Amino acid sequence: MPNRQRTPEELAFNARVGNNIKYIRKIKNLTQSKVGAAIGTTFQQVQKYEKGSNGVSAQKLQDLARLFQISTDALIDENFIPYHKGFTGKMDWVDKDIAEIKGVKECQ
Repeated sequence: MPNRQRTPEELAFNARVGNNIKYIRKIKNLTQSKVGAAIGTTFQQVQKYEKGSNGVSAQKLQDLARLFQISTDALIDENFIPYHKGFTGKMDWVDKDIAEIKGVKECQ
């Protein structure tokens, strides 16, 4: 169902779940293509999940939780990222954290 038919609450939920998926995917150093292949969908669909453009079905949430080795509750928890990493609302620090994990200096 396209988002134009969704309520503001559903749109906010989709965005929250999408942010959690993107955060965990980046921490686990996975590409959208790898995630898509693992859960039986395309990278474009994973991209839409992450943007909140499309909602994630219960089955796909379960598949993602298995892949990421976390509970489905974590994927829908609005406080998952803040509890995990003092989240400020911007995703730019995720790339910086991943670079630090890999031992790469950030170029500014």
